[in-house]
Amino acid sequence: MEDSPIPEIASLQGLAAKRIHGLTRLHIMKKVLFITNLPTPYRIDFYRELGKLCDLTVVIEARRSNDLHFNWNDDNIQTFKLHYLNEGNLNEKKINWSILKYLSKSKFDVIVVSCYHTYTGMLSLAYMKAKHIPYVFETDGGMIAEAESSLKRIYKTTLIKGAKAYFSPSEGSDKYLAYYGANKDIIHRYPFSSLSDADILQHPLSSDEKLSIRKRLGVKEAKMILAVGQFIHRKGFDVLMEAAKDMDRNTGIYIVGGKPTEEYLEMQRKYDLSQVHFEGFKTKDELAEYFKAADLFVLPTREDIWGLVINEAMAYGLPVVTTNKCVSGMELISDKDCLVDIDNPQQLKNIMETLMADDERRERLAVENLTKIKGYTVEKMAEAHIKVFESL
Repeated sequence: MEDSPIPEIASLQGLAAKRIHGLTRLHIMKKVLFITNLPTPYRIDFYRELGKLCDLTVVIEARRSNDLHFNWNDDNIQTFKLHYLNEGNLNEKKINWSILKYLSKSKFDVIVVSCYHTYTGMLSLAYMKAKHIPYVFETDGGMIAEAESSLKRIYKTTLIKGAKAYFSPSEGSDKYLAYYGANKDIIHRYPFSSLSDADILQHPLSSDEKLSIRKRLGVKEAKMILAVGQFIHRKGFDVLMEAAKDMDRNTGIYIVGGKPTEEYLEMQRKYDLSQVHFEGFKTKDELAEYFKAADLFVLPTREDIWGLVINEAMAYGLPVVTTNKCVSGMELISDKDCLVDIDNPQQLKNIMETLMADDERRERLAVENLTKIKGYTVEKMAEAHIKVFESL
């Protein structure tokens, strides 16, 4: 896209009145550069909101990835300037030297790097360190490795240490950043989310409303558990199916998110899991119907440095069960019985059966989750960033 400011942005240059946390303030719009690797939809929604509050430029390393497809139209962007370094697929181990033309003290008031594992991201950090250009480091999440070579720790510390400020979404990420050299006093929390304010239900759906949606979806069972994600080992759907083999067949388990591999089809046959359904890929609107229809959401992941699907489930007023290796679950879920050990189908089965048998507890958790998740939207995410930018 071309460098000249979009008219809507240009008209906002200089003095602008902005409403943040209920206060209207007059300020000079900060010129902000964000550097990231891919145009993930949740990030684009965040940039749209952030661009309303600052003069924002986003530089993305590549338009596509070999294993990820982003189905959105960037012609409709009106609140920020967008540049791709590469129109093709992302190659994490290839340096794109054109990033250097954006890294200047004079061009931007704030530079944020949100990818450090690609060679181009590493170059950006190394260049700014060498040129004494202040920058902000952002992570979507992180876990300290249980076993790590001293060389790898030095490498991570070299990349992470030295930023002017850090953005972190969770307590675990705070510890991760500090472990690799970040100054604890300049780590700032932000409410990581893919949701807008309008995406969050005002109240949980009633049993009758859920039943009506389930009829439209063809759900035959009396109750419904939902899981969403790719059929990959890390997501732990094999653990969910192992747990399901001894559960009531009148509780349907619906797994949405892709085509199951032979491993999962074989488990379904082996245990005669007639109540486990593989629903394939669904559009956003179709998936919303599954969220609204379900009584419980389960993500038995073996590791997620965040897990935005937890945010989505909470936004539909669902009680959520996940593992103690899912950062969003550890950060957002108040009932710690709903955080199970990884690879523990018996523990997972127990909490699912307990919750499915207790309508009152599920209703209480639904209200708690809706209340909690209202603080986690892209609008509030943008406001949290602006507060830090204005303090730098």
